[in-house]
Amino acid sequence: MILPLYPITVLDLTGSLAMIFLSGLCLKIAREINCRDKDNPMSTYLLWLMTAIFAFSVSRSMGHIIKHILYFTDHEHLWKRLSPVSGSINTVTFIVIAAVTLFFRRMQQIMAQINLDKEKIEKTSKELLLLNRDTEAIVSERTRAELALSVAHDIRNPVMVIGGLIRRMIKKLPDDAPERKNLETVLNFAVRLEQLVARFEGLHKEMSLSFSAQELNSLVDEAIDIVKPEADKEEIQIIFNRAHKALWFKGSRHLIKIAIVHILRNAIEACSTGNTILVTNGLCDKGISVQVQDNGPGIPEAVLKHVFDAFYGTKEKGTGLGLSMVRQIIEEHRGTIDIKSREGKGTLVTIEFRTHLSTD
Repeated sequence: MILPLYPITVLDLTGSLAMIFLSGLCLKIAREINCRDKDNPMSTYLLWLMTAIFAFSVSRSMGHIIKHILYFTDHEHLWKRLSPVSGSINTVTFIVIAAVTLFFRRMQQIMAQINLDKEKIEKTSKELLLLNRDTEAIVSERTRAELALSVAHDIRNPVMVIGGLIRRMIKKLPDDAPERKNLETVLNFAVRLEQLVARFEGLHKEMSLSFSAQELNSLVDEAIDIVKPEADKEEIQIIFNRAHKALWFKGSRHLIKIAIVHILRNAIEACSTGNTILVTNGLCDKGISVQVQDNGPGIPEAVLKHVFDAFYGTKEKGTGLGLSMVRQIIEEHRGTIDIKSREGKGTLVTIEFRTHLSTD
């Protein structure tokens, strides 16, 4: 009755040895892969998994080999004692395999989320870089424009007086007077200066003519997306109550986005952990509006009087041009900006735009 079991026994022993050999070979290959790419979590997972499988193969195979040896040497009673131990070892190694798989599955999910966050950060960084470039361009442009307008204001009256006097002098001179040619030359230069002054004064009008139709809801959405990582880092919640209908106005998308981002960033810097910033779009008497309200510490009354003054600021770092630049952007869009604040109660910033800009 025992002889027919020999082929099965030989097959079991051969299979057990083959299992140890193959799992050992797989472990060797997994180590080589991990050595070539140690930073790859999948290669680390493969190494851990194959180590656990090799341990399971050795435990299970050695249990079968020992069992057959004890049976052939008439020590079956010893196997009855060792069998629970062997089964327990097999169970533990199987649990280790499952634990490694579940652990690395979770790690893979975490890595995927990290990659998504990385992409968001890179996208936000690009947006911030573009906004910073736009801000620098705006400051440079405003400085040149203000300088040009200041020069135009200073030379307008003298040029008009000179031109008027020269014209009167030319009218009084006869056509053949020798001084007439010199006075006409002076008058030509005075006219050229008057035209130059007019060109300087037309800068604002030319800028207004370059505006195009913009939708406020989507624009505020983009501004919030830019500052949201900063708010999340400080555990500050931003709530956006967007209007149910599209809110259209005429202006520059980049400039208005810069203004709103600056206001949101000011609110984030003023708030503490757990505070809330409420952004609300809607209709108003003048047209459309966006409000940014926070429940932070508020602005002292002495500071509130000067928030729009250029080069005035309470931050250790910065130029103090922030809100001054924001107000200039809003006013260039024929809009208004108002800030109300009470210490300990928070701050409310209201920006209003006309829905149709006149051409005057």
